[in-house]
Amino acid sequence: MNKEIHTVIIGSGISGLSLAHFLSKSSQDLLVLESDSRVGGIIHTEIKNQFICENGPNTVLLNNEAILELIQDCGLIEKLEYPTTVADKNRFVLRKGKLTMVPTSLLKFICTPLLSQRAKIGVLRDLFVKRHVQNTTVYDFVSARFGMEIHDQLIEPFITGIYAGNTKKMSAQHSLKILWQLEQKYGSIIKGFFSRDKNKRGQGSFQLPIGLSQLTEKIADLIGERIQLNCTVHKITTKSNGYEIDTGKDLILCKRLISTIPAHGLKRLIADQSFIQVLEKVNYSPVNVFHYGLKKENIKNKKQGFGVLTKPSDGKNYLGVLFSSRTFGHVAPEGFELYTVIVGGERQRELCDLPIEDLERIVLSELEELLEHDGEVNFKNHFRWKKGIPQYDMNHQELLDSIARFQAKNKDFYVMGNFHGGVSVSDCIKKSKKLASELEKREP
Repeated sequence: MNKEIHTVIIGSGISGLSLAHFLSKSSQDLLVLESDSRVGGIIHTEIKNQFICENGPNTVLLNNEAILELIQDCGLIEKLEYPTTVADKNRFVLRKGKLTMVPTSLLKFICTPLLSQRAKIGVLRDLFVKRHVQNTTVYDFVSARFGMEIHDQLIEPFITGIYAGNTKKMSAQHSLKILWQLEQKYGSIIKGFFSRDKNKRGQGSFQLPIGLSQLTEKIADLIGERIQLNCTVHKITTKSNGYEIDTGKDLILCKRLISTIPAHGLKRLIADQSFIQVLEKVNYSPVNVFHYGLKKENIKNKKQGFGVLTKPSDGKNYLGVLFSSRTFGHVAPEGFELYTVIVGGERQRELCDLPIEDLERIVLSELEELLEHDGEVNFKNHFRWKKGIPQYDMNHQELLDSIARFQAKNKDFYVMGNFHGGVSVSDCIKKSKKLASELEKREP
């Protein structure tokens, strides 16, 4: 069956859904094609035994106007769940195997046992080191400006929490975008931090009463029948008047085509060999997500906080543990705690090859030691992302340049997604709003 649609969006993750929503404010002539049986992409909530488990992002930053607009449009602004005050302030890393708070103020930085006095004084080198004239790795960037100890104790765990990446391979310009821009503008990150607009510093996070999938499902409800699930795109052919999309069931002709699927999915649909070669270089780290429900009375370690992130020197078989119910009390039934354990990434790829039963045994043992837990495991859940988090490595600028060339050669074919321009949910929504606004201005 042949169809003619003005705009086709491939993928119904948060990029595709939010873009469809913003575009639908000016035109209903659009269609979203999704190969899966559900919407949401990496936003994937499961509710089991009254535990609300996030297999993808656990929180979303409320840090730009686009996400605020989207939440308001969905009627969810009054339903946002915010982290407890203590959890929002307290982030931990490990020191000699024990939870140690990450310093979040100057006084706490001066007093923290995580760093030597030499390292604390050494951060001042940032005031004197010249700005970079070309991109470098996160490892080299941070070590040059603040010292290796700051990198090892603070920045590397932070990067683990966002990208699960290897700082010796990651692009500073694209992975630490804000820090890079401060250095480039002010010549020093410290100077830049105190000079920037104070109104831009707040970045609160939120959850929803029945998980983050509540957001994606609400957007999907607003879009309605313009989403086709279980609809796999097999081929895209360029035509004189647009693009022909072959789904196996239909041939869809559209004037405007927007891909929001991962790089490894897009490369199978296009014919541009030079672009395909660049897309093949985009590396996705595997991630295993474990959830454990434990009785509060069986847990001796009562420290309150958002969670703990590890570094290679800790020798742990997990990247981090989120104290899910200590941050958002509604995600676990009364009398229980819910913990989310993240395993994998660039430094633990080999663990992702283990049988799930073996990996779970290792992870649970280390979690129980951390929490000083003695008792039954009342609930457990597991989800594996074979291709989880895209890495913004040193070839990232080549990717951005290649996308620009592809879009210039293929009129009204746009490449979106979390593998460039920002990996977070809020980044993706902001990018979708920007593109929707630009396209609306071009319409006659």
